[in-house]
Amino acid sequence: MPEADAQDGREANEDQIPAPIGLSLSRHRDLEGTFWPWSHRIRQAVMLVLIAFVVAALLNAFGQRPSTATATSPSATLRVEAPTALRGGLIYQARVDVTATRAIARPVITLDAGWLDGMTLNSVQPGPASQTSARGGATFQYAPLRAGKTLTVWFELSTNPTTVDWRRSRTITVGDGGRDLVSQTSTFTVYP
Repeated sequence: MPEADAQDGREANEDQIPAPIGLSLSRHRDLEGTFWPWSHRIRQAVMLVLIAFVVAALLNAFGQRPSTATATSPSATLRVEAPTALRGGLIYQARVDVTATRAIARPVITLDAGWLDGMTLNSVQPGPASQTSARGGATFQYAPLRAGKTLTVWFELSTNPTTVDWRRSRTITVGDGGRDLVSQTSTFTVYP
């Protein structure tokens, strides 16, 4: 039997197992034909894109490194430390420091809807004396804060996996009862 006939997968000598019907050894095993010289380059390009994505993630391009923003008023200073880039499913922490310049009888921290839409609030530490919904978000009331003292609150949140948002605004406000003292607005991005 000629060698060319043995390579097409239909006939084989006794030492060779025939290829299944519909497959050609020259095309499917030896990768001969017009598409296959490019397949190596296509595989390399796809691999480079995946590697670039992983390197960007390792360099924290897609989230969780916290940034710090500060706002001041005559009554209080508000310092918020929270990530500005998130991914779906990510669990993260936001730290809020309220330093009273003057005594605050009923310190109230209000997170607007930008903090909570598409997010899950897992816990708040220390726990507030009371918690209600207001302004499309949530308010947390704490014990009186004397002048010069700092109240630190940690919010543990998680991003819902289906949330994707580019440059979303979020505002946190500190008040004394019903009067706003200081607020801070920032933006963040939720990557898919």
